[in-house]
Amino acid sequence: MRSILQISKEPKNLTEWEPCVPLGHGGRLFTCGRPGRATFGTCRARVDDDTVQLWLKGLPAAEMLHIVSLLGRKKDGFSEFAYYSFRSARECGGKPTFQQWLNARYGQRFVVHEFPTMDAQGIPKGMLQRVTDGIRKLIKGGKTVVVVDSGGAARTVKVAKAIGYTKK
Repeated sequence: MRSILQISKEPKNLTEWEPCVPLGHGGRLFTCGRPGRATFGTCRARVDDDTVQLWLKGLPAAEMLHIVSLLGRKKDGFSEFAYYSFRSARECGGKPTFQQWLNARYGQRFVVHEFPTMDAQGIPKGMLQRVTDGIRKLIKGGKTVVVVDSGGAARTVKVAKAIGYTKK
């Protein structure tokens, strides 16, 4: 059984970012690791729904939260969604998508934007451009955005810096 101390660490590496040049838009940008990363580390253990819900509760409060997922695959082909009772919208299978899973539990409170990448491989230039363009549009619209990768420390940071943000 996990201790309260372990559970309270979700989400891992939650960081708020601010624009290097103030834009006056009202949107907010955060980055963090995937659900369960703070609890289970890098182990390929199944992440139960309760841990995912603790991760969600640890995210910033917003009327509608936009989750920009960079989760895709590990270098050996392992899906970064295989930990969960949901799947990527880009994968086939009997499990609900992450968006469907969220909607079933929280209604329309979250919007998932998926940009699958390969862990420990960075982000291809074209993909980085699509991700940053999408996030800029959301932030300019006053939305709160959380960018998620495996540990919340590599791909997410690259995205935040490419947008012109620095850690708050």
